[in-house]
Amino acid sequence: MPRALAELAQSDVAAVAAIEARQHLTPWGASSFEDALRCGWHTTVLRDEVNPGLPTVVGYFVAMSAGDDEELLTLTVAPEYEGRGYGRILLETLLLEATARGAKRLFLEVRQSNQRAIHLYETAGFKMTGMRKNYYVTPADSVSGRPAGRENALLMVRVLNALKESPA
Repeated sequence: MPRALAELAQSDVAAVAAIEARQHLTPWGASSFEDALRCGWHTTVLRDEVNPGLPTVVGYFVAMSAGDDEELLTLTVAPEYEGRGYGRILLETLLLEATARGAKRLFLEVRQSNQRAIHLYETAGFKMTGMRKNYYVTPADSVSGRPAGRENALLMVRVLNALKESPA
């Protein structure tokens, strides 16, 4: 499948916000992505260019620099494109870009229940460094009767000065 990585553009904001809304319980809105552009945060979209002239945003990430560190704020793939390696492509792109910017470490947080993402991060060399208890909101489940609650966030870090070229 032809694909292209590009910096997030204003014209991508609606598509990215729509993916975010479908994939997250507490999604960023379009204004959050516009703020990321205004702040100069590191933003990348991955497009599927199957239909020439009509590229589809299939995933994206937003990260920010703070001294020698970077923090991954969001990395999301549209549900219909999951399981095709797009998350790995986005993460590898971020690791290479952060290293090129001189970052020494890349931090992130992830829902404790998001095993697919945790596996991706661990495979990429991230290590768990801590936990934020009751950080994320969980929805009520009308079928089981479970009330809304909270879920822990796992804190993870990847040391970047040890980054090695990954196989394609």
